[in-house]
Amino acid sequence: MTLTNNIIVPLDGSKLSAQALPAARLIANATRAPITLVRSFERAPDWHVDAERGRFSAAMAAGEHDRTVADLASIRRRMEHWGVETPIFVEAHEEPAHEAIIGMANRDPSALVVMSTHGRGGFSRMLTGSVTAKVVNAVRNPTLIVRCNKTDCPVVPQFFENIIVPLDGNGFAEHALDYAGELATTFGTRITLFRSTPGADYFRTHSDLGHFGGTAFSFNEPEVMARELAHSSQEYLWKKADALRARFPLFDVDVVFSQESPEHAIVKLANRLDNGLVVMATRGRRSVGRALFGSVGDHVVRHSTTPTLLVRGPLHAAEGAFGGHQHDRQRELAAV
Repeated sequence: MTLTNNIIVPLDGSKLSAQALPAARLIANATRAPITLVRSFERAPDWHVDAERGRFSAAMAAGEHDRTVADLASIRRRMEHWGVETPIFVEAHEEPAHEAIIGMANRDPSALVVMSTHGRGGFSRMLTGSVTAKVVNAVRNPTLIVRCNKTDCPVVPQFFENIIVPLDGNGFAEHALDYAGELATTFGTRITLFRSTPGADYFRTHSDLGHFGGTAFSFNEPEVMARELAHSSQEYLWKKADALRARFPLFDVDVVFSQESPEHAIVKLANRLDNGLVVMATRGRRSVGRALFGSVGDHVVRHSTTPTLLVRGPLHAAEGAFGGHQHDRQRELAAV
């Protein structure tokens, strides 16, 4: 599998949106993929057009287009000075930012989209109803998101040393494994597979229901159920680790298991490991879709200090999506 043959970097003219550039440089030099810098501009409002004074709509649009291209060309020269070794193209679009990005991504399904989480105009808010949410919802391309704001802007590493892959026991989340394997092979990077399952308190709380996720099962002692589920989950992680080693020439694959809430445990792990990258699946529905259990992907992007690669998988995970049969969380709980 080729990771990508093109890297799309949306910009809006702000310093914050430009925080995606170091990540794009890192991926480009590692994969030899070209970079396309894209920026949208708006058509001059009707009240600003005045034919009697020589202010024509087409001419004003052409002037704005040329100014936008010139700005992007300046960024291209800066990236070349930084040592980007692949071709860099620029595109200016007179249309809403999300429509331009979605159109480019749909025309090149193998392209990687690299975006910062904050900026001005089209990219002013991340994941909550703004351009990035619309892009993630609409495209099937993998999207690398760099979180940055005015007070907290983690530095993108010179290389990725740790790739974290959160799994939840089903085939859809496992769609991230191929991407992680390719990245780890490219960078010579360690992969850490992560999973979280409920502790005894969860089973005490739900012991009167007699079911989980609509699947009926009989209860043992909460501590026993949590322990047995933890054991089966760790076995699942090691099986996936063995499958990764068999498929990719990897140097190191580790597993981390937790009984904390997955969103908080993933962020803790990502913040603890140096030069990390989180790779996780998202269905691209609602805000950023629902990766893992609920809004985990959204939380990780908002709170982790590491970049996050959101991978789009099929809406219905296939049986045996990666390295063996599908492990379903509800069935595991039912078997405990």
